[in-house]
Amino acid sequence: MMQQNIATEPFVKCTVATEAGIGRVEYQIEIADKVYRVFFDSPRAPLSGSVEAAVCMSVLGAMRQGLQIVIDDPVSRTFLINQQQLVSIFTGWFTQYKRPEWNAKLIRKAHASGATRVGSFFTGGVDSFYTFLKNKSDITDLIYVHGYDVRLEDTQKRLAISAMGAAVERETGVRFIEIETNAVRLFKDYGKWGLHGHGYGLGTIVRLLEGYLERIYIPSSFAEAELMPWASHPATDVLFSDEAITVIHDGCEAARTQKLQSIANSAMALQHLRVCWEKLEGAYNCGRCEKCLRTMTTLYGLGLLSKATTFPEVLSVSAIRGLLLDSESARTFAAENIRFLDDMGFREDPVRAAWIHAANRPAWKLALIRRSRRTWKKFLRQWKKITT
Repeated sequence: MMQQNIATEPFVKCTVATEAGIGRVEYQIEIADKVYRVFFDSPRAPLSGSVEAAVCMSVLGAMRQGLQIVIDDPVSRTFLINQQQLVSIFTGWFTQYKRPEWNAKLIRKAHASGATRVGSFFTGGVDSFYTFLKNKSDITDLIYVHGYDVRLEDTQKRLAISAMGAAVERETGVRFIEIETNAVRLFKDYGKWGLHGHGYGLGTIVRLLEGYLERIYIPSSFAEAELMPWASHPATDVLFSDEAITVIHDGCEAARTQKLQSIANSAMALQHLRVCWEKLEGAYNCGRCEKCLRTMTTLYGLGLLSKATTFPEVLSVSAIRGLLLDSESARTFAAENIRFLDDMGFREDPVRAAWIHAANRPAWKLALIRRSRRTWKKFLRQWKKITT
């Protein structure tokens, strides 16, 4: 365990885990005056409780607050060097983050654990299915983290995801590993989850699975031509590796529409595909958010929307027109879908016209509509209180 540290400046203290039962570890992460008590629970895989996982949970807050990272427990030399390189890349991308000072008291040389199993992160989405089906002969375990993209309180949706994983395991023989955690708040407090945080969230899980896995795939978010500063990136994901576990960032050779065309040959993928992150209680895919609509558009262009049983059969043109594409990633995927529809001969289709309309909406109008929608939602909430 880490010893009490005396410092005259604010610091980040990453405290190594305590075992709280089989497959469960707990951490205490101190970031300046905030203390996070974080747990990870997995009934089917041993978790390492490593200090490297604690470091992964600490770096984003340290960069955001400009703090020193204090590591009293022995930490892997290779991992530490890699993390310093990751910080250099990250702070070059995002100027609101600053390089922290590193105060590692004890350095150790990491060694291969002897593990032979190979994992892949798996949410049931397009990227996940593409990486899994492409590397199925290599992968022994699929890893899903409850509490990252789906709230722990959303019991109905979590049960649906568990059922999806169990079905994939029955069909393929590949083990579906579920990990539950409350760690997401620690990352969201210091950045946006998609843009800044989820790479460190995945890195934390990587280090918790050292000793159980020899290597692990992280499915790519973007094709090589579309790469942008993003929390999970081929230049940064691999830097969670050392001699104990290897990270492979997979799938940059294919755009999202190409991935979907590839996995569309799999009845299993079409039966279980899940892309939605909307906070709708129990909804597997809402069918109206940006992720749902762009996925449904590709399926529509392929003539397979009716076979993708987890989505509505009808693609809403009005919902596409109403999308507010105010992030670089959303605009990138919209442009990709427009090109795809062009290639598939849908140049005069109302779906393509709706994407053009959404993609060409100027920034001032985006801001105006978003502000108007927030005001309307606030009014509805207040009205509901008055009338109930």
